[in-house]
Amino acid sequence: MAEEKNNTAKINQSKQEKLKNQTESQNKDDELKTKSPAELRKLLSNKNSDYVFRLQKELQAQGKMTLEEAESKVNELLPEIIVAQRHGQPANGLYMASPKIKAMDMLSPKNKKPVVHPFWQRAIDSALLYLVFFVGAFGVLEMFQSSGQKDNPQTGILTLVSVGVLMGIYMAKYNDWVVPGKGQGKTRVSWGKAILGMLGLLIALFIWLWIITLPGIRVINPTLPGVVDIIIAAIAYGIRWLFRRHYDITGSTFAPAPRQK
Repeated sequence: MAEEKNNTAKINQSKQEKLKNQTESQNKDDELKTKSPAELRKLLSNKNSDYVFRLQKELQAQGKMTLEEAESKVNELLPEIIVAQRHGQPANGLYMASPKIKAMDMLSPKNKKPVVHPFWQRAIDSALLYLVFFVGAFGVLEMFQSSGQKDNPQTGILTLVSVGVLMGIYMAKYNDWVVPGKGQGKTRVSWGKAILGMLGLLIALFIWLWIITLPGIRVINPTLPGVVDIIIAAIAYGIRWLFRRHYDITGSTFAPAPRQK
């Protein structure tokens, strides 16, 4: 009986301690919210300070604001940024958006609902982005290679396009796994599944690369001059720009836009 009373007393003491800590934490949060913008800016971490700086620049560029107007707009966000920072959450994690996307969200009408883009649109956008990176980068490298190194099927145009497109599609799916859309009934998948997905992609990619580097296939996989690769990358970039404009796509695989449904 005495032991049971002791256990009950320990449980009650633990609850009281937890409640006390929660109250103290809430009081500290409330205290931070009463500070002036100038005081709050001094409390920003280096990472959050950079986020705030870039957010102000985006507001100036996108909203045609003066520096004072942009700072005033950002000052409204400082209390919640500092409170989240105190709990270990940086601004980009708090808003789940890059400064560019956050600025667009702040400048858009309150009643404007975010556009929900199906996976195929995000996959095409991502595939075109990676295609631009791979083909453009190898095009630049190709311009500095000797003639003996240029006839390489591993840098053929079909190889570069395949790698770029497959990587782009995978990264679009990876973002679905890691940052699922709100209200879609989906949850973040485990890192194990993401790693298995990457391994599956690499295996498929190696098999495909082996096929397109076979002697009989090389005729449709030529190594193009670097200038031609750069022109193809520029065309792909233009197509991506038109595609994004047509479907009103914001964000990218590197900075996904918030998705709701």
